Amino acid sequence: MFCIIKILEYRNSLIVIVKIAKEGFSFERANIYKPLNCRTLKYLSKISILMLKRGVIYECSAHAFCRVKSACQVTLTGTRYHSTLNCRSNVKTQPIDKSSQKIRHLQFVKQIPFEDGVRLQEKFVRAHLDIKQLQSKIKNRIAKLQQEHGMEIQLNPHEQSIIDSIAEMKPNPIILTFEFEPTYSGGKRIKKHITQQEIDKYENFVPSQQTENKKPKFVQVERGGQITFHGPGQMVAYIILDLKTFKDFPAKCLVSTIEDAAINTLKNVKKYKDSDEQLNLVAKKTGDTGVWVSADEKIGSIGIHVRRSITSHGVCINVDPDLSYMNSFTMCGLPDKIATSIRDQFPESTTSVNEVAVKFVNEFAKLVGVNTVERVQLDELPIDENE
Repeated sequence: MFCIIKILEYRNSLIVIVKIAKEGFSFERANIYKPLNCRTLKYLSKISILMLKRGVIYECSAHAFCRVKSACQVTLTGTRYHSTLNCRSNVKTQPIDKSSQKIRHLQFVKQIPFEDGVRLQEKFVRAHLDIKQLQSKIKNRIAKLQQEHGMEIQLNPHEQSIIDSIAEMKPNPIILTFEFEPTYSGGKRIKKHITQQEIDKYENFVPSQQTENKKPKFVQVERGGQITFHGPGQMVAYIILDLKTFKDFPAKCLVSTIEDAAINTLKNVKKYKDSDEQLNLVAKKTGDTGVWVSADEKIGSIGIHVRRSITSHGVCINVDPDLSYMNSFTMCGLPDKIATSIRDQFPESTTSVNEVAVKFVNEFAKLVGVNTVERVQLDELPIDENE
């Protein structure tokens, strides 16, 4: 059984990403069709597909390709590939593994260095990957024994208890929330292109208001996207979970869920610390990834990274940052767009980074069908460099 999940046009070739399900497991394979011509398109017209062309994702019906005379004559409508504008706004999933029925929230209530937060995130990601690898080895070993002996292997109680214990070790989804010291981080899209001169501009920048802040740093990270600022007055949430422990939850739906959780947070968080009045800030999705209050004003940035279905990085929401950190440069590769914040939109609001962090995690949990959130608040993050 197979299905086409993505088609990319590149240098007059068609790269078709095919998902194949076979004998209880699935994998993705890339098929290359060259040249890109009418015959290729007619072959692919037997099924509905998603076509990625020049950085834009399009939905095209099978019937459209049957009538194609040339690739240029296909009528296409859609948005940029990394946008989730066309995802359902009420993205829903649910845990399908016991380990994902609870979210652990580690909330750092004071500013910490950006690098410390990234290192902590990597420790949790590594824990997920190590357990995943161990479970995979056990599963493959049992399958090999069954194949060699031509029968189902019967484990004795001791062996079964060991396997059950390993299964219980699988970590829960965890969300780390931070308020970082001033940092510009670079995503994978600019990793090979940014120059030292450009880095110096970021690291020597002096903000217009928060002049007593520490000097900004530039840090290269493995999330998607381009340049993003993290600093005082921002809520940053790193989401670490196994996508395969949730029902029908690919990376694109995770991004959409993060956007929806941020939008719900801006609506439902308290406007004032000592009041139950909601902020009711109206935010939305656009053709560009992130959370926006208008076509040109961005209040939340999103970038994720996925390794073997384990996610990392996430979202930052502008609560009360010095906006000159962002508006003095092109952020996220979007010229002519500006950053805004809760305080910029509602100057009278007294909601805090910590309150936004709690609300975001709760809203995210609702959207992924998790009813239990365990929260621990920490003042600092002692990290042993030798660990």
